[in-house]
Amino acid sequence: MTHSVDYKSLFLKAEKKSKKADEERRKAEEGRRQEKILREQAEARNRQTTFEEFIQYCHNLLSKPLKAGDPAQSTTGKIPSPTGKYCPLRLESWTDCVSKQQRVYNSVRQYLHPLGSEAPRLFSPCIVLEEYGQRFAARPITSEKDLEVYERFAVENHVFDIISALCKIPSAREEFGLGDGVWFDNHANALDENTRTLLTTVEYKPLYRLSNENLRAGLRPMNFYYEIVDPETVPTDGPEKLRYNAAHLAGSAIVQEYHVMIQEGLEYLYLTTGLGVVLLRVPDDCSTLYYYLGEPNLDVESVIEGPRTAKERVLCLCLMSFQSAYRDQSWRNAARSQLSIWKTSFGHARSQILPGELRQKPPGSDYTSLEYTSSEMTSSEYQPSSPFKSPASLSRRPSTRSTRSTRCAPANVNRREDSSEPDDDLTPAAQRKRESPQRHVGRFRPHSYEFCTQKCLLSLQRSDVLDPQCPNVKLHRAVLKTDRHPIRAAELVSLVKQRLDKNLDEYYTLFGQCGSYGAPFKVTCAAYGYTVVGKGTTSQLWHEVLQEAEIYHILQSIQGSAVPVFLGLLNLAKIYFLHGAGEIRHMLLMSWGGEESILSLGIVHDDLRPENLLWNEELQQVLIIDFHQCHLNHQLLLPKPTSVENDT
Repeated sequence: MTHSVDYKSLFLKAEKKSKKADEERRKAEEGRRQEKILREQAEARNRQTTFEEFIQYCHNLLSKPLKAGDPAQSTTGKIPSPTGKYCPLRLESWTDCVSKQQRVYNSVRQYLHPLGSEAPRLFSPCIVLEEYGQRFAARPITSEKDLEVYERFAVENHVFDIISALCKIPSAREEFGLGDGVWFDNHANALDENTRTLLTTVEYKPLYRLSNENLRAGLRPMNFYYEIVDPETVPTDGPEKLRYNAAHLAGSAIVQEYHVMIQEGLEYLYLTTGLGVVLLRVPDDCSTLYYYLGEPNLDVESVIEGPRTAKERVLCLCLMSFQSAYRDQSWRNAARSQLSIWKTSFGHARSQILPGELRQKPPGSDYTSLEYTSSEMTSSEYQPSSPFKSPASLSRRPSTRSTRSTRCAPANVNRREDSSEPDDDLTPAAQRKRESPQRHVGRFRPHSYEFCTQKCLLSLQRSDVLDPQCPNVKLHRAVLKTDRHPIRAAELVSLVKQRLDKNLDEYYTLFGQCGSYGAPFKVTCAAYGYTVVGKGTTSQLWHEVLQEAEIYHILQSIQGSAVPVFLGLLNLAKIYFLHGAGEIRHMLLMSWGGEESILSLGIVHDDLRPENLLWNEELQQVLIIDFHQCHLNHQLLLPKPTSVENDT
């Protein structure tokens, strides 16, 4: 008996089997595709990034998640007392800041993504930035230390990486004047001006202490001295009081930085709250301070062209600082002579505002996007920074390229006086001639005179004959044409003082490391060629250092053998501001850099560290320096008993 074939059933089974096979193939292909995507994403996350990728990853992963802590849970600390700070006469908006930074940024992009070639991968991979981003997102900023840590790892280290990459490109190194690069440091040690130069500084002000709303409302063009420092009237309530509070608070914060800019001779500096960056500029006419407020997380969503993220702005400001002309001690002293003093501190200014007022938004505090257009920035080769993408989409998309007169402050304003009083003392200013600070291009190179020998300066001290081995003996002989010194030691000290009172920038060079009580300078009396060491110090430390001069008198007999030759001391009429040390106003003059020799004279050094023991090539022995901590042991001056033998 035959059975009919159920072709329909067979067809359906075959169709089902085919669909199942197709589905399995589709799933396998999808699995392979997903595996490829994951592999590519993993590779993208682990590979080095291009400059543009690096900037965008940093912003998306590190800046966007940043949160300010609850003020009630934030650290408070002791409120510092107000201190005198130099302040500008006017505040003005830095209107060409964006265009200046855009030009710098365009140059950076040309070097790090040359036109017509693939962008090199030079910077940290995404996976490294993700780890930092997770940590910062989990911890709101609740203290200045938190903000400092965030800025170090989220901004400064990355700016360092970018500048380091530029340093490896000779043309970039030359264009920006990069030297050996840049280093961010939070130590206040004095710099060796022969090898390192202070470019700029940064002030950290957490958002819970200085809100972006107060910065928006408080930073505005104004006659700062008459509106904030010494106003005729102060609003007591309503919107005007909130507006004044914002200006007073923002003003106190930036004046703190302006004071540093004057002392250090800086053109550029910035203040950050984490979510806001205030770029500051002091022109040659230092009576006006220029400001620009950037808010990276909002600016990247706007149509602002040019650098918008914190890293881009800080990078450009650092590169602009490299190209800024050096402002010498003459400029700084002239600036001090014309500026007003405002006795303030940010913490004190904030403490004077009622808590309820601090929580209110002042008028004019809404965010406003500042559009910028310029014919200079219409290049078809380099377009403005592209919109910021998420890290996932970024990894799959191709890279895109893209005169004022100096004004005197009011006569009743307190000023710093050029005196030997403590640095923080402020006295009413006397009427005196004002000097207008002038720009000095380039840094004075360390002068090339060699130090006079110990024997030369010892013979000068004793009015004896010249040392023929002194490298400067021809200059010593130039006037009298004899073998005797043309002047006495006291005259040398007087001539050095006269010269330094006129100019602190020539024949007066910092060298070596700054000690705990003084900084070493090479000082030359150009008229006779005498070159000696000047130990400069501040008024606060002068009392301790002055003791060293007394000790040198006790050690007169061993000067030039176990200790340097001491020539005298002087008080400077002008201030030499030294980073990390302060205002140098006093100096000991001595020859260029034992134990048993000084003990025999009753002196116990008390600080015989390696730094205070100097090898002298001329004498072929060690010289001891820095006697400000020593003491006199009278027991060491007593005659030693002699042994007596009994006759038997």
